[in-house]
Formats: sequence, structure tokens, C-alpha cells
Amino acid sequence: MKRTIYTTVSALALLAATPAFADPGNNTSNVTQSGTNSQTNVSQNGSNSSSDVTQGATGDSNIANVNQDGSQTGGSSSIDQEGSGNNAMVTQADDGSNFGNGDPSTISTISQGGDGNTATVSQNASITFNPIQSDINQSGSGNIATVTQVDDQQSSSINQISDNNSASVSQGTDARAASDDSWGNTSQITQEGDGGHTATVTQASRLNGSTITQDGGSNSASVSQGSGDTGNDFNNSSVEQAGSFNQANVTQSGGSNGSDVNQAASGELANVTQSGSFNNSSVNQASANGSVTHFTANGDISSAEAEVNQIGDDNGSTVNQSGSSNFAFITQVGSGNSSDIEQAGAVTFGQVTQEGNGNYSLLDQSGMVTNFGFTGVDQSGNNNYSEVHQSGTGTVLFGPGNDVNVAQSGDSNSSLVNQGGVDNQTFITESGSFNTSDVEQGGTDNIATVTQGSNNNASTVMQSGSSNTATVTQGGGF
Repeated sequence: MKRTIYTTVSALALLAATPAFADPGNNTSNVTQSGTNSQTNVSQNGSNSSSDVTQGATGDSNIANVNQDGSQTGGSSSIDQEGSGNNAMVTQADDGSNFGNGDPSTISTISQGGDGNTATVSQNASITFNPIQSDINQSGSGNIATVTQVDDQQSSSINQISDNNSASVSQGTDARAASDDSWGNTSQITQEGDGGHTATVTQASRLNGSTITQDGGSNSASVSQGSGDTGNDFNNSSVEQAGSFNQANVTQSGGSNGSDVNQAASGELANVTQSGSFNNSSVNQASANGSVTHFTANGDISSAEAEVNQIGDDNGSTVNQSGSSNFAFITQVGSGNSSDIEQAGAVTFGQVTQEGNGNYSLLDQSGMVTNFGFTGVDQSGNNNYSEVHQSGTGTVLFGPGNDVNVAQSGDSNSSLVNQGGVDNQTFITESGSFNTSDVEQGGTDNIATVTQGSNNNASTVMQSGSSNTATVTQGGGF
């Protein structure tokens, strides 16, 4: 990792700071093998490197390969294999520079207590201020761990306690290391439970953080951070999955984004894509038969925030945000519910709450300052349908300005709201069953209020122009 530290120094100081690339020497290697048919190969072609290999009395047919090609600051490798049939390979290199606390420049620790595990570590440090570190612990059996680290100050931890798990971590790239743009990433992977998990982490830029924790069985998590242009740093992702056959995919190609995925049941899917900056997403799903969430945030400095909570079976949720300062909140409790929020523009706000079964909600917002306030669609019965379209400037859903508030508490109700212009308002309440309501407003300062308190009512309101007011009440009990 390069730092701009030479701005005012003399040419003599620059020469003194240049790595000397010493001849090979000052290396240490310790090998202890107590089992049978074990193999150890250690190659130290650089200098100032250390290697410790222990293959215990209870383990047979283990293989350890260490290749240290450090130039000046060297590498440190520790391999401990107490199980049988394990394979560990470590490759360490550096460019000989040490401008901070990077002595040694590469550190690798591998502990394999189970059987039939494979661990592969490749570390290539450059312009070292702080070392590259990798820690692999595989106490289960049949696990695979692969770590590739470039540049400096990378940190990776893989802990695989159960069996037949796979974990892959890639931190930094050669091209970005040359321009000092791929350092300081951290990754933590823990896989336990029934095993069969897969975790993949790719961190291509700077100062990104990823945590993956998978319990249960056969879960899959993929995190990609900083894959876009330069300046896409400081992303954070947390994935926690319990249960079985869950899948979480997180892509953060912008900068300063935050993602939290928590899936506690089985067969659930969460896809999160953040290509802007300062976006935040939270997905919480607990379902017996699988729920699906798709979240996409695009735009520069978009400050988008989305929170999805789904409890029940077979619920589906989609959030697409583009522009700046979008907010979306979805809560679904029950089974077979579906919610779709589409937000484009600046300062949009949407909230959907569905309790019951078979409900559907579509909220489509576009324009400037669209629905900034409380955007509310609330469905508490079964098989209700709500569709809201808002476009224009200064629209607000349930608040000052262009408001839309849809509340359906019965069964099989249908509501359609279509608003264009500025400062329109719509309030729809359907507390019976089999009611239908259609509100179309164009222009400015229109108000429409529809209340249906019994069953099988139908209402249509169409307003074009300005300063119109419509009030419809159907059914008793008001």
C-alpha cells in the first residue's frame, strides 16, 4: 500500500528509502511430523522468513507445501494438521518494502483438525505499511478454503467447523495495487451446523468489510465489494443465515454502502445490488417455505435506504431505487404476499405493510421530492390488491402535499391510485370485502377521499385540472 510521504523529502532520503533486496538469508524452518506417510516441502528463496509445520501423531497422509519468496521483510507461515489426508499450500511474496508495521509483510496460519481438508493461501504484499494476514481453521472434514491477497493490510479469517464447506476470499488486485487502490479489506467467514455451505468474498478496492455466518445446512453466500470504478471504498456487508438452502448475493460496486441480510429459515433468497453511494439495505426473512427479496440501488451519492422484513411462507419482495435519498420499508407477515417498490428521482419515501395471505402491493414513485413524508399502504386481510403510481414534483404519500394512504382491512379488496402533477392527495379506506376503488388525479391541488365500510362496493374518481375535491363514502359504520 503506497502512501504519499515523499512530497518534501530530499533526493538522498528517497534513495535511502529504496528497498535493498537483500540476498537470501535469515530464514527459519521448523518441521515436526509424528504421523505416517506425511510430506512437507518448504522453499525459502527470500530472506527474513519463518515457517512452522506440525503434522501430528494422530494424523496420516498429510501434505504441506510452503513457498516463501519474500525480499526483505519476509513472511510468516504456520501449518498445524492433526487430522488425516489434509493438504495445505502457502505461497508468500513481497516487494521488499517496509514503511510501517509490516514486518513480516505476510502472515498465514492454517489449522486443520479434521480429515480431508484443503487450504490454499497466496499472499503478495507491496509497499507494506501493515501486513497481510490470513487465518484458516478447519476442524470439520472435507472442507476447502482458498485465500488470495494482494497489496497490504488485508485481513481474512475462515472458520469451518462442520463438514463439506467451501470458502473463497479474494482481496486486492495487481492492477489496483499498482495505483494504491486495493488495501485494508477485512473478511470473516464462519460456517457450522450441518455443513455443505458455500461462501465467496471478493474485495477489489479499499477498506471494505464483509462478515458471513452460516449455520444449518447447504446455505450459499456471495459478497462482491468495490468491483466498479475507483472511489468505491468503505462498503460493509453482513450476511447471517440459519436453516437450509438459503442464498444471499450482495454486490456493492459503489462506495460507503451498507448491507445486512438475515435469513433464519429455509429456501430463502436475497439479492442486494448497490451501485451508488451511501446506500443502506436491511433484509430479514423468516419463512418455512422460502421468501424472495431483490434490492437494487443505483445513482451517485444516492443515500438510498431499504428495509425488508418477511415472516411467513412464500413471500416476495422487490425494491428498485435510482436517484438520490430514497427510502423504502416493507413488512410482510403471512403467506404468499408480494410487494414491489419502484423509486426514481430524489427524496422518495415508501412504506408497505401486509398482514395476511395472498396480498399484492405495487408502489411506483418518480419525480423530485416525491412522497417525502409517510408513504403508507396497509393491508391486513387476505387477497387484497393495491397499486399506486405517483409522478411529478412535490408529491407526498400521507403527509403535507400529494398524499396517498391506502388501508385495506378486509378480504379481496382492490385499489388503484394514479397521480400526476403537484400536491395531489388521496386517502382510501376499505374495511369490508370485495370492494374496488379507482382514483385518477391530474393537475394540482386535487383531493380525493374514498371510504368503503361494507362489501361489494365500487368507486371511481377521475379529476383533471386544479383545486378539485371528491369525497366518497360507501357502507355504514362511519
